[in-house]
Amino acid sequence: MGTAIQLLGGTLRTYLASAVVALTDGATIATNASQGNVFAVTIAGDRTISNPTNPVDGQVIRYRITQGTGGNFTLSFGNAFDFGAAGAPTLSTSAGKVDILGFEYIAALTSWCYLGSALGN
Repeated sequence: MGTAIQLLGGTLRTYLASAVVALTDGATIATNASQGNVFAVTIAGDRTISNPTNPVDGQVIRYRITQGTGGNFTLSFGNAFDFGAAGAPTLSTSAGKVDILGFEYIAALTSWCYLGSALGN
């Protein structure tokens, strides 16, 4: 068993594992944030991830982006994604490589604020 976590007066004595929600590849990739916290897609061309629908203040989501056959595809993001002063990371371009990007929704900003990434897995 993992470390206990205090939640609203109770104790969670095990881990929580979010189901991975498969996204549909296409020129524009849609995300319904109410479906989960971890989203995965294999891209087969240059793509845009549109602004997630149904966000909740404080919600954290992760994207697993896999480069499809041939690789070298680019990814852009809707205007609700905020990468801060550093800007969006440069994603991997080799076929089969996986990049993981995390965001938190801040309702007061109506933005998905970038938390960081693990690139080239």
